[in-house]
Amino acid sequence: MKLYISPTQSVDLDKNPEILGADIAIRSRSMDWWGMFGYLPDPDPVLAKLGLGVEVYRELLADAHVWSCYDSRKSGALACEWDIRAGGDSPADKKALSLAEDILADLDVYQLILEMLDAPFFGLSPMEIKWAYTDRYWLPERVEGKPPEWFVFDDLNRMRFLSADNMIDGELLPHGKFLKVRHHATYQNPYGERTLSRCFWPVAFKKGGFKFWAVFTEKFGMPWLIGKVPRGTGDPDRAQLISNLTQMVQDAVAVINDDESITALEFKSTSASADIYERLISASNREISKAVLGQTLSTELDGKGGSRAAAQAHLEVRDDIVEKDKRMVRAAMNQLLAWSTELNVPEANPPEFAWFEEDDVQQDRAKRDTELTSQGVRFTAGYYQRAYNLEEDDFTLDDPDASETLPDGLFAEGTKQTDTADRLADRMDEDAAQLMRDLMDPARNLVMTASSLEEIRDGLIDLFPHMDASDLGTLMQQAMTVAELAGRSEVADGE
Repeated sequence: MKLYISPTQSVDLDKNPEILGADIAIRSRSMDWWGMFGYLPDPDPVLAKLGLGVEVYRELLADAHVWSCYDSRKSGALACEWDIRAGGDSPADKKALSLAEDILADLDVYQLILEMLDAPFFGLSPMEIKWAYTDRYWLPERVEGKPPEWFVFDDLNRMRFLSADNMIDGELLPHGKFLKVRHHATYQNPYGERTLSRCFWPVAFKKGGFKFWAVFTEKFGMPWLIGKVPRGTGDPDRAQLISNLTQMVQDAVAVINDDESITALEFKSTSASADIYERLISASNREISKAVLGQTLSTELDGKGGSRAAAQAHLEVRDDIVEKDKRMVRAAMNQLLAWSTELNVPEANPPEFAWFEEDDVQQDRAKRDTELTSQGVRFTAGYYQRAYNLEEDDFTLDDPDASETLPDGLFAEGTKQTDTADRLADRMDEDAAQLMRDLMDPARNLVMTASSLEEIRDGLIDLFPHMDASDLGTLMQQAMTVAELAGRSEVADGE
């Protein structure tokens, strides 16, 4: 067998399965692998420099800005809806789906996903599964996250638990007991990349900035009080005056001798110096936002007038990160469903966990369908089911002509309308229907094409000033005038 490396050059490819199927570049054969206590050292540069463990990153969540970004990133995935789908159409596949639905119905899926989403921040989120044999099935009774600092990886990248009985090598974990939810894990770094590692130094500098800012504010935030005493005053009297000045700072009251005086020294140009600390804290917050959310939202736009386009671009970056987190959670959930299927319905294809994702193509189709509907096109229920992947009981179709007056023949005891006011009302109903359609079509199109409630809200606010109902008001005024004249005419004619 030959492998072509250019249109004219080739090399022989060895067909030996022992060579093709073997791992050659592995840690046990490399020259630069060094293991401490029999397991891989954590390659995190911050932890290596400080000589600390992963638990130090948990303290960073006490910072208000770190917590805000942490909560915002998690909320992006937690706000999405999810579902599970059958792995196939066979009876076994449907049985596995039904079993998976029962499993997730009994578990706190929200809490489960919440703990899985710790992986981007700590690199690894180990989830221990407690199985229970119930009604002929092995079901996960509980799935909960465990502290990542309890686990290490060996030279084969197998996760081990550092127990009190085995603190050197750790205990090798059995198959099907732990979900390894990891963020950007590689062969070189099986512990995963930690977002909070990128936040450590910004938070440290931020804390220092706050400390010095507080000292600066205390030092220069109020006038300095200077006490003057006659030359030759002894140290006890000077100490007493200092004590009086200290009390004066707190109580604004002091008692001094008549030959002593107090003056206040104010600083006029300290704001520029104070701004240094504020800029340091703002810069630290921006670095934290970039590390966690991939962008800074509006923080980099402060004082620059803002930019809707920049804000939209920032939100799109955050959405990309949220999508990445959702794929990570989906992989872990699919592993859980695969293990439950393996234990209970081994002949079935395992069901799949899926997020509801917005489809831009659907938005374009909905916009087109709305325009066609406004031109009089009527779609069937079957079209909506095929085009939008809807079930028959997910929607109903309203009769577009239901608001119009029905003919008398549809009623068992129809009577011919002879009253002038009734005829005018029918005529007004026909004329007003078109005016109402023209008035409401922009709002209807907005609702059909909007991707969120916030977009509908903002769109209605923009539409409202342009919704001119003057023609409808004129029609009603004319109808009322005609009705009044018709009534007078009928009275005059004795009808």
